[in-house]
Amino acid sequence: MTFFKSGVKKSRCTQLSVGLATLFVTSTFLFGGESVQADSVARGDDYPLHYKNGSVEIDQWRMYSRQCTSFAAFRLSSVNGFEIPPAYGNANEWGHRARREGYRVDTKPEVGAIAWSTEGYYGHVAWVSNVLGDTIEIEEYNYGVREKYNRRSVKASSMTGFIHFRDLSASHSAGENARSPELPSSGTIVFTGKSPIMDQPSRTGQVIDYYYAGESVSYDQVLEKDGYKWLGYLSYSGSRRYVQYAELSNTEKGWKKEGGSWYYRENGKLATGWKKINGSWYHFKDNGTMSTGWVKDSSHWYYLKASGEMQTGWLKENGTWYYLESSGAMKSSQWFQVGGKSYYVNASGALAVNTTVDGYRVDSNGARI
Repeated sequence: MTFFKSGVKKSRCTQLSVGLATLFVTSTFLFGGESVQADSVARGDDYPLHYKNGSVEIDQWRMYSRQCTSFAAFRLSSVNGFEIPPAYGNANEWGHRARREGYRVDTKPEVGAIAWSTEGYYGHVAWVSNVLGDTIEIEEYNYGVREKYNRRSVKASSMTGFIHFRDLSASHSAGENARSPELPSSGTIVFTGKSPIMDQPSRTGQVIDYYYAGESVSYDQVLEKDGYKWLGYLSYSGSRRYVQYAELSNTEKGWKKEGGSWYYRENGKLATGWKKINGSWYHFKDNGTMSTGWVKDSSHWYYLKASGEMQTGWLKENGTWYYLESSGAMKSSQWFQVGGKSYYVNASGALAVNTTVDGYRVDSNGARI
């Protein structure tokens, strides 16, 4: 399929900020029969069937299923890659608790943030799928229709605030808690200003023509060269053409997903080893990839959640309980107390249950009798 400059139909569409220039995405997708702008990341009712049909009443985050809090926790886990602590509380408590734990809570909406309202007895939370000026699109459960999915657009000012556990917004500034979504490998853009058409993805290339505000083109390539990100397309003549999309920053900071793995950069450099980010500890391998699961550092074992955050306290894996100290180090070969009860873990860190240790009997929960 070929694409060309002339004869492009102008259309109203939603703005997307891209750095050097402001472009527009014009493609649309369908969710449940509804049209959604392409810069929206609305996913429709992807809530797990075993929660939505009521076969499981308490979800994996120890919240009641089919409630706004359960759906928000699910979205944070499945899309943002963030595991909210279990039993986080009623919706009206979320923002207060998140702020105490060091997360950014403000009145600035971002894609992937949690919209938080303290109205009503329990409050309400929803997942932000789009930001259009002072209007936001949110996806939620148990609003309007009891225990059902809903998607709507509201004024950002109607919310108490926005909780930024781990946003998806590409417009987040350096140092804030955001993982930027990848630019689609193909799509359609609308220009808002004069932009040169080049014969090669380089500032030293030849200018063939220009795009002007309101004109559009469909691209099928995204390239990084000469310090910029370029969009490539096949012109009417059959020749390859390129337009400049955004400058590549050598001071990039924040999360980025590449090849299925998460990385964190500061001043353009990949983080390695232990790194504290927004109050939580993460571990990165020598190649910069974020660690998950068990990691041995020096003489201690640590456990990193699927979201990358270091686990502390009790951990159950494959039916066995372990205990991680506040430092994250796994306890082993020792007695210790939690909540006034004594427990014992063996050399592998496994909790002893239904047995006798050092002459003391421990019950099915591992507590010394």
